[in-house]
Amino acid sequence: MRVHQIMPELLYGDAIGNQALKLRGLLREWGYESEIYALHRDRRLAYAGRDVRSYRGSAETLLIYHYSISSVLTDFVKQLPDRVVVYYHNVTPAAYLNGYNPGLAALLRRGREELSKLSGASYALAASPYNSEEMTSLGFPDVSVLPYFVYFDELQASAVNAAGREIVARYGSPEWVNLLFVGRIVPNKRQDDLIRLFSYYHCLINPRSRLFLVGSDANAPGYKMELEILVEALGLSDAVHFVGPVGLREGLGGYFKAASVFVCMSEHEGFCVPLLEAMAFEKPVLAFKAAGVPSTLGQAGLMVTQKRYDVLGELLELLVTDRALRQSVVSQQKRRLADFSPNRVTNTFHDFLDSAIR
Repeated sequence: MRVHQIMPELLYGDAIGNQALKLRGLLREWGYESEIYALHRDRRLAYAGRDVRSYRGSAETLLIYHYSISSVLTDFVKQLPDRVVVYYHNVTPAAYLNGYNPGLAALLRRGREELSKLSGASYALAASPYNSEEMTSLGFPDVSVLPYFVYFDELQASAVNAAGREIVARYGSPEWVNLLFVGRIVPNKRQDDLIRLFSYYHCLINPRSRLFLVGSDANAPGYKMELEILVEALGLSDAVHFVGPVGLREGLGGYFKAASVFVCMSEHEGFCVPLLEAMAFEKPVLAFKAAGVPSTLGQAGLMVTQKRYDVLGELLELLVTDRALRQSVVSQQKRRLADFSPNRVTNTFHDFLDSAIR
């Protein structure tokens, strides 16, 4: 039996790429012939997949199509004889990118339109309950939820490699409060709201505080410029750190280890893996309750429904100074992490595979 995967991009350090690689490993371990086919393949990967142009489908093949944006692959997949599994990782609403990256916005807009064209696929997977609800609303009859495999060993090890130790040594003093958010610099993640919240906290509650924004601005450099102007206007140039993209080799775990609180004001997330990464470092999470964030956090962390910077600032201070509250939040987060254990996700995938192949 062949179970292959197909996707627009197989990229180093990308959550979707990591998931595809893990699924391939399991499939081969279980005795299936399994490869990943992609239009764009990152040569930094030990296994970079195969060129889509070499793919030959068959009615005996189960093909997992990782879907997250408009792609010529959609029409390609639709004409294949394979039994297709659409695995939906979510598409960011185009409105967030309209004024910053019109080309990407157009792809996102078409991506949402094209998804409904796949509703006749044999099987459907979603990375979160939020994504599953979206698929159901578009006519997919039966959607199974397969969360991401999250492994923290490498991330935690990056906190103690040379780069990670240097970050902790520089910023990890207990005399300072470090607020952290990890994610691409794009409008839907609302780093502007994070900066406004931080301004209240830094100026009116604790001047010995810093905000670290880790992530690439490649998709919306204009938004990054707006954020820099906002930081300067608020007099926060020395306190807000635009770190840029940071990988494991560059000590990403060091920022999690040095953090006091992980803060997320994002308005659109399909899953948001960094929430779980912060929880693995036992850092309390404060997040805006929107899109896929609630289905990832469950009952863990502290979620808010309004962006009242004064209220949020005071709540941040409680998370920093109230030991009982902090410990309660961290304990609940530990329990939530167990729901995403690799063994559970493996069993979920195995059960889905059994039903799809039967």
